[in-house]
Amino acid sequence: MSYSLVFTREAIPYDDQEALSWVRTQLETYYVDSRPPHPQLKSLHDALTGKYPCLCDLPDDQIDEAVWCCGPLIDDFSHDIAVVFVAFTRLEDVMPFIVETALDMGCAVFDLQGKMVYRPDLMLEAVEDIAV
Repeated sequence: MSYSLVFTREAIPYDDQEALSWVRTQLETYYVDSRPPHPQLKSLHDALTGKYPCLCDLPDDQIDEAVWCCGPLIDDFSHDIAVVFVAFTRLEDVMPFIVETALDMGCAVFDLQGKMVYRPDLMLEAVEDIAV
C-alpha cells in the first residue's frame, strides 16, 4: 500500500481548498508532460534519493524496507510537478524529511490523502507581495 505526495515548483493559490483543486487540474497535464524535470525538481529528486535510495538501486534483501513504491523514481518527475509514492509502512518515519527537504528547495507539497498543503516561505512571500 502506498501514499502519494505531489510536489510543484510553481506558485500555488494561497487558499488550501483552491490549491488542492488547482493541483488536481495540474495532474491532468502531468501525465502527458514529456519534458524532463526542471532543475529545481531534479535537485529535489537527488536530495530525496540521496537519503532514501531509489527502489531500483536497492539490493534485493532491502526491497522490503524501501521508502519508494516504484522506480526509477526520476520517472515520476515532470517539468513542473512530481508525484511520488511512499510505502505506507515508512510514511511516519520519512514524511518529515520529505516535506522539509521539498520546502527548503522552494517546492510546495500536496498530501492529497490528508488534504494538506505545505508551502515554502518563498511562495508565501510571493503571495503576500501579490496581495498587497
